Amino acid sequence: MRPGMPERRSSKRYPIYLEGLITVAADRAPIACTVWDLSETGVRLVLASPCDIPVEFELYIPSEGARARVRLIWTNGIHYGAAFKD
Repeated sequence: MRPGMPERRSSKRYPIYLEGLITVAADRAPIACTVWDLSETGVRLVLASPCDIPVEFELYIPSEGARARVRLIWTNGIHYGAAFKD
């Protein structure tokens, strides 16, 4: 956050670096991503290159055995912010 900018997040975010998989459809291969930030309400994902992902998808973090339904909120083409639906 830049100095002087108000915090707009509803919950504190925690930097983490975990490998994740975006599951979009049963007939489509999962999309690899890195989970950079995590909060009670959402997550920031980083993809190696811009990718067409749907507004709603499942995020799987294999090392934690965690799955969550999420909704895409924003993207800049590499970073993707999503809110938890569960």
